[in-house]
Amino acid sequence: MKSPLISEPATNALARGNVRKANVILGFEYSIEGKVVHGNHIGRTLGFPTANLELEASQPMLPAHGVYRVRVGVNGHLFQGITNIGLRPTIDGRLVTVEVNIFDFDGDIYGHQLVIWFLDRIRKEKKFNSLDELAAQIKQDKKKALSLFSRFR
Repeated sequence: MKSPLISEPATNALARGNVRKANVILGFEYSIEGKVVHGNHIGRTLGFPTANLELEASQPMLPAHGVYRVRVGVNGHLFQGITNIGLRPTIDGRLVTVEVNIFDFDGDIYGHQLVIWFLDRIRKEKKFNSLDELAAQIKQDKKKALSLFSRFR
C-alpha cells in the first residue's frame, strides 16, 4: 500500500516526527512499504530482532529520525511493533535505515514486503554508551509502545 502525495501541513508534522498529528491531518495512518533485507543482526543479539527494510524509490518521505509505535502488515496479517528510523549512532551507522521489531512474531520474512503504519513517536534517536544501554532502552521503548497499544488502538 503506497501513501499518496501528502499536504504541506502533514509533511511538516512528519518532518518533526509528529505522526499522530500527521495522521489527523491526513485522515488516515501514514504508512511506508519496503522489502525485508538482511542487516547486521545486532537487534537479534540484543534480544530484539528487527526486519530491515529496503524502501521503494517512490516513497514520499520518512518521518523524523526516532523510534515509533507502529502497526505492521506481514503476509496479510497485522502485528504491533516499534520502528527505528535513523543512522543508528550507537553503532556508528552512516546510512539512514528503517528497521522494525515486530511483537510476538518469529518467522522468516526475508524478501517479503512489509507495510508499516505509524501511530506515535516514542522518542528521538539517541546515541548510547554501550549496546547494553541500547538494549535497556529498547526494552523501555517496547514497554511504552505496549502501554499505548493497551490504551489506544
